[in-house]
Order: sequence, then C-alpha cells, then structure tokens
Amino acid sequence: TIEEFWDGIRSGKSGIAPITHFDASEYKVKLAAEVKNFVAKERMDFKAAKRMESFSQYAVAAAKEAFEDAGLDMAEEDPYRIGTIIGSGIGGLECHEKNYKKLQERGPGRVNPLMIPLMISNMAAGNVSIQLGLKGKCTDVVTACASGANSIGDAMRAIQYGDLDVCVAGGTEASICPSGVAGFTALTALSCNPDPASASRPFDKDRDGFVIGEGAGIVVLEELEHAKARGARIYAEMAGYGSTGDAYHITSPAEDGSGAGMAMKFAMKEAGIQPEQVDYINAHGTSTHHNDLFESCLLYTSDAADDLIGVD
Repeated sequence: TIEEFWDGIRSGKSGIAPITHFDASEYKVKLAAEVKNFVAKERMDFKAAKRMESFSQYAVAAAKEAFEDAGLDMAEEDPYRIGTIIGSGIGGLECHEKNYKKLQERGPGRVNPLMIPLMISNMAAGNVSIQLGLKGKCTDVVTACASGANSIGDAMRAIQYGDLDVCVAGGTEASICPSGVAGFTALTALSCNPDPASASRPFDKDRDGFVIGEGAGIVVLEELEHAKARGARIYAEMAGYGSTGDAYHITSPAEDGSGAGMAMKFAMKEAGIQPEQVDYINAHGTSTHHNDLFESCLLYTSDAADDLIGVD
C-alpha cells in the first residue's frame, strides 16, 4: 500500500531479499525486490484477478488506491473523458514462460486459451479501465525503463490536447522469473552481490548492476479547472515534459549526455523555469558502468545542451 511503501522509505527499510518466486540456487543473481504479502483477491474481484498476470494485478491494485485517493466519483463523471495510460516494459513474461514449457512438454493443446490476453503488456491498462469503468483513451507505453515516465508524459499531453479531463497513468512490472533474471544476468545488468544491504549501490565504485524489482506506481492526472471544480486535493502541478532518444546504442546512453540533457531542456522550456530553479533531479542510477559514468560525469559540452547546467 501507499502507507507501507512510504513508511518503508522513511524508516530505511529495503524490499531487497533472496528470490522466492523460483529456485535461484543455480543463478549468479540471488536477490530481487519482490512485492511482499500481496493477495490479489483482497484487492479486486477474485474471478477477474484469476484472468490477470501479476503485472496487471499490481496495476489494478495501485490504480484503485490512486483513484480512491483522488476522490473521483464515476457517477458524476463522463467515463469517455477519463483515460488509462499504463506502461509495462515486458508484460506477462512469466505467463509466456509457463505456457512455452507446457507447449514443449505436453503439446499445443495444453496451452492456456487466455495466454495471449494474459501476457500482452497493454492488458494492465485494459484491466484497470475495466475495473474502474474508464472508457476514454486506453493505451500502453513500452519504452523499457522509461515506460512509466513516458506514460505520465503521454497522459499530460492527452489532457492538454483536450482528449481527456482525467487520466490514470504510470507503470507496472512483474518479471522476476527464470527467463527474466537469466536474461538480465546474461546482459551483465544485474548485481551478483548476495548482500541485500549493499547490492543496490548506484554511483558507488563497487557497483555491479541493479537489483530487479516488481510492482506498480500509478498517479491520477487531471485538468486543473476540472480538479478545482470538484474540490480535488491537488498534490502538484505537472508543468513540463520532454522526451528524447539518443539514437546511439541499444543499451548504453550517449557519452556526451546530449539526449538526457535535451529531454530536461524541453521540459524546463515548457514549464518556463531556469536550471537554477530545479531542486531535484531523479537519476536513472542503474548501477551499471556506462549509465552511472555518463549520468554522473556529464559535462554537457555538446552544442545542443551546453546551456543547460554547469558541472565542475
């Protein structure tokens, strides 16, 4: 829940622990950040939950919390003016894994009839829209680690363009399974450190990769006048958004930081603020050699981004 998550942050409690979703004894990577004590039928309709993979269940549970906190009453709203944009980088990888095993061992007739709708990544958004009765734009952003952030940006644009008054947006993931962990390990992206207290250490000289996690993060974006008219509790204003691609490499950021720099510049330009007004920058911090190097040592020397910020 929101409260458990926030209390964990305040108390310095880490969610990283030995993998329990499968037997990882033969894997180099032993740790993950698994969702603890999640019982789907306690968060949503039992029959509906049975037709969802974990990534969809997490999205529905988080969306329900966000929607309730926003105080939206569907009886008072036009459902076609409320949308759902929820990203997932991988979707139901575990479902694909389990059914491929059935296919190999027991033949095509044993594959789950719902395999495809269970595993495709847009089903998180689809299930949220069904559970909450949201009939507006319903899409899925798949941009790896940026899926959730890009979903929120796209939701902002949908509201600005007048397509929606409200949008439930964010990201969800649940890929702590043999093929997921093996794949990221082969990519040399995951930490092989067996100590939960020190495995995730971005920008540290002893870093050796990130710790794979799961869960969902959902927010409710709303057009300002619509929110004021219904007396909504407003936490923050989303004032600007920028998104770029490095056109450089499939896993490594551009070495001069120009892509990330321009994304921030576009966001600040739209928001109408100067670099010195920015109080916080959320680093990607993957604990991998290239990402941490180019994020922490950016000089912004490219022509495109040299006026962003000065770094000694």
